[in-house]
Amino acid sequence: MFRTLRTLAGGVLATIVLGSSLAGLASSRAGAATLDSEETVLQHVVNAFRASKGLPTLAVSDTLTFSAKWMAQDMAVYNYFSHTSLDGRTSTQRMADAGYPAASTWTGETLAAGHTAARAVFDGWVNSPGHYAALVDPNYRAIGLGRAYNAGSSYATYWVANFGGVVDAATASSFDLGYHARFGVQTADPVLAPGQTTMLVVALLNTGYRGWYLGNPGQQVNIGTASPLDTPRPDLAVGWMNLSRPATTTTPYVGPGQDGWFRFTIKAPATPGTYRLAVRGVIDGTTWLEDTGVVWTITVR
Repeated sequence: MFRTLRTLAGGVLATIVLGSSLAGLASSRAGAATLDSEETVLQHVVNAFRASKGLPTLAVSDTLTFSAKWMAQDMAVYNYFSHTSLDGRTSTQRMADAGYPAASTWTGETLAAGHTAARAVFDGWVNSPGHYAALVDPNYRAIGLGRAYNAGSSYATYWVANFGGVVDAATASSFDLGYHARFGVQTADPVLAPGQTTMLVVALLNTGYRGWYLGNPGQQVNIGTASPLDTPRPDLAVGWMNLSRPATTTTPYVGPGQDGWFRFTIKAPATPGTYRLAVRGVIDGTTWLEDTGVVWTITVR
């Protein structure tokens, strides 16, 4: 399923194009926005295609990305497929609310649903006249991308691309993606012998209006190393998701007002001393959650 919409300063210049389902169709802050792996693939494919046509490539816009991610998640969570979100906003309004200067430049939005791979989304857009026109529009200079997954929805995976005519410098400082957290509880600071292992546990309260879904792109909350962010910790990691992601939630869903629990193992370094480990909630490819001050001081004797 594919749709596209193109506007200038709030006026519709092209009608919404409804594309038929393609083969393989199956019956969703802190700092700048980030693209997940498949969103990044889609950005690269779109830019390679535009470059092959002699068109300017598209810079990733934080504001357009926040807008696109919000819309993808809204469609996945509430099971609909439309350029108008359930709160009644058009794509141009959502971009403007995210901080993009949508009222003074070209904007456009393309949607896709039912495809898990970025290449399949791109192929569907290229083979649809309305979407092809958006991909080769010479007025566009910026792009924002978002995807979300909900197994209980009609199409499971939802994709949004937001296009804009200017590359904006500002990040989306006030646009609320709906993901927030507050400190709950954590285990005490451990005292270990060299090479000894122990389990650490922390709970974060979901204070946003979006649920945390284990296994859903753009909706799974992990804890990542902090201070500074994304620092690999090979000195401590044992069985982590990767060297900067100790764990994800222990339950498949954490709703608003519920505690999300995270547990992981550390191994004491061979050299005695004091080691500091700070962590923070993160939805990879979407946003970091608030810094709730989760820090352990690990003493190795």
